[in-house]
This record gives sequence, C-alpha cells and structure tokens, in this order.
Amino acid sequence: MKLLITSDVHGDLQGLKDVISRHKEIDIHLNAGDMALDPKHYEPFHIITVKGNNDFGVDLPYVRILEIGGMKIMLTHGHLEHVKFSLDKLRLRAKLEGVQLVIFGHTHERYLMVEEGIMFVNPGALGDYHKSYAIYHNHQVTFHTR
Repeated sequence: MKLLITSDVHGDLQGLKDVISRHKEIDIHLNAGDMALDPKHYEPFHIITVKGNNDFGVDLPYVRILEIGGMKIMLTHGHLEHVKFSLDKLRLRAKLEGVQLVIFGHTHERYLMVEEGIMFVNPGALGDYHKSYAIYHNHQVTFHTR
C-alpha cells in the first residue's frame, strides 16, 4: 500500500495538482486538513481529508479513523489536539483509538516518530514556502519537497 500524505495546502491548487501528477502510483491520498479550497476543486482526485482550522464552510469531520490495508489510521489536522504545544492529546487519542498510524498537520513542520508501536507523521505544509509532503510505503515514510 502506498499513501500520498499532504497537509496545509492553503489554497495552492496548482501545487496540489503537481504533486498528484508526480505520484500516479499512489493507492490512496490522505490530507490532514487546511485545504482552504472549495471541495469541487479536489473531489475529482478522490482525496480523503479532514477539516482544519482554515477550512471554512466545508462539511468534513475533524478526525477520521480509517482501516486501510489492514492498518488502523487516525487522520486529523491537529489544531483541536493543540499539536503546536504538545503531542500529549494526540498520543492519548491514538492509544484510545488503537491506531497504528497517526497523520496530522497544523504545525507546517515535518515530523516522524514511532512511539509504543504507533507511527506519527506530519508531512509538513504543501502550501507554504517549504512545500513538503510525504509518501508512506511498506511501513517507511519519505519526505519530499515540491
């Protein structure tokens, strides 16, 4: 299973399209919120996303618990878990949900840590000057810059 992981697109539709076209071999595209785009612009790409603190007027959940390829995944933006200050709430929720992979955003900083059998991934921000995202494949994460 190969996942494209993005977050914090912040309205950069062309950047999003560029990344998607670069990775056509992806099985699933997960986005950790803050698309800041009208959903009609990204619906054709079949992106599974959540609502971030800049996603106004869209009807999306703040957290999704997904079963993909036999793995339980938590997808969240992270602002409600206050990830800019600490990952404590995120860790607790991940343990309570029994997930193996947590994908979050909000900080605009790449992050990868495995703790107590749970992998935490923040791909960074596609829509800021770093323009980063991640690929998850065979339990490995690689970070990329657009």
